[in-house]
Amino acid sequence: MMPRKAEVEITYTPKGQASVVVARPIAVYTEGFTYTDAATGESDTVSLTLCNRDLRWADKWLPKKGDKIEAEIKTYSWEAPGEIQSFLCGKFCCDDLSFSGHTLICTIGGVSVPEGQDFRATERTYAWEKITIEEMARRISDNYGMELNYDAPEIYIEDIEQSGVSDCDFLNNVCQNYGLFIKVYYGKLIIYDIDLYESKEPVENYNINDLMDGWKYNTTLTGTYTGATIKYTNNGKNEELKLTVGTEERMLNINEKVDNLADAQRKAISKVNQENRTAVTMSASIKANLKIVSGVCIEISGAYDINGKYFVDKVTHKIEANSAYTMDLEMHKVQELIKDVAEMSVVKT
Repeated sequence: MMPRKAEVEITYTPKGQASVVVARPIAVYTEGFTYTDAATGESDTVSLTLCNRDLRWADKWLPKKGDKIEAEIKTYSWEAPGEIQSFLCGKFCCDDLSFSGHTLICTIGGVSVPEGQDFRATERTYAWEKITIEEMARRISDNYGMELNYDAPEIYIEDIEQSGVSDCDFLNNVCQNYGLFIKVYYGKLIIYDIDLYESKEPVENYNINDLMDGWKYNTTLTGTYTGATIKYTNNGKNEELKLTVGTEERMLNINEKVDNLADAQRKAISKVNQENRTAVTMSASIKANLKIVSGVCIEISGAYDINGKYFVDKVTHKIEANSAYTMDLEMHKVQELIKDVAEMSVVKT
């Protein structure tokens, strides 16, 4: 009978070495592993805690920024006897190093950015004109040798200025303005429509009693809205347009540059729905389940008003030296989307 356990396989290759032949046998030194999988807005990360009694990680194997880390989680007899499952965490660049204790326990941090890290570090200035977000993302991803996975509607932008910010921050901001989520995973740039992913069926159902002790639930009206208004000037005419979406009980007033009516509508709807995703949030820890990744939904039951469908914003995998494997989830409750234009008015200026 195969014993029930979880482990992580690490390939660690020093900077400048192309062949896995030189990869260090890091697994035998690993005492703890954490992998954070975020739906959007931040890079995925890994953290390795390593046994360093012989001090090799402070000497011959001293990690350097830019070293490559590949991580794969494997479980044995986790869900069923004899079953082997694997989960590919991705590729990472070493960007953090610390030592602690009299044995100089070594902790290495890695971030999922393209090799060289220019994607998030190098500031650029460029005027983008007459382009879709997909084409913009494709040009940027090509610059870093990344494959683009785009799962969202075609969104046209008349013009937008990238002014002294990295391609990573710029593209993040553009996507956020139009209700798109973005992340880098295993050398791929992934952009997707959050509204579409929230509408998908839950991948798993949890009774509240299935969650580990310490789960937290929060609901608030502060910063949540029933509708929004946005104003823009109609080019070529002496008039200002005002667009209203949703209803007027709690209105969000948006002051952003827009290209036209369609652009105003998309930005207003995206912004108000984005704000409302903070209305109900939940954090919980569970026994590891490889079906659950950032960007999927799960169903919570057995807790009255807490029940419902939740979108997984972040998953933190934790594996200890004794094969204990848990996940920490950060989620928001899926709300009814504001979609329709309630009113459009013209105000003479």
